[in-house]
Amino acid sequence: MRFWFFVMVLFFTGCSVKTTPVYAVIKTSKVKVADEGFLKEGFGFKKLIIYKAGSVPIEITLKNSVICINNICMDKEGFIKKYLGKNYPSDFFDKILNKECVRGFFCKERKGYILFKDKKRDILIMIKDIKG
Repeated sequence: MRFWFFVMVLFFTGCSVKTTPVYAVIKTSKVKVADEGFLKEGFGFKKLIIYKAGSVPIEITLKNSVICINNICMDKEGFIKKYLGKNYPSDFFDKILNKECVRGFFCKERKGYILFKDKKRDILIMIKDIKG
């Protein structure tokens, strides 16, 4: 009995987080980073970790109605206004991390790739899966 319980726990916890290696670029007035990292997706959260050469990695975590950048959290709407500007929807980063274009902005998407540009505000976000 214990054996099957252990197998079930291992099965469900082992499959609970999907990790994808990515190359990411985020360029805004407050954040400038471009390097390899990981996109982690689990039950109720998504986390983009970008490793900057010789520096502390940038971590952007989405949980329900909160976005955290390097463990400093705020509601999505406040985060978007602070880091991007006021004309972005509160689900902007949800869509970007899902590699879905945001309606009303210049954006290119295809399987495993998203490119977002806002020339007016000098914002560039690109996430590309790295094939193993």
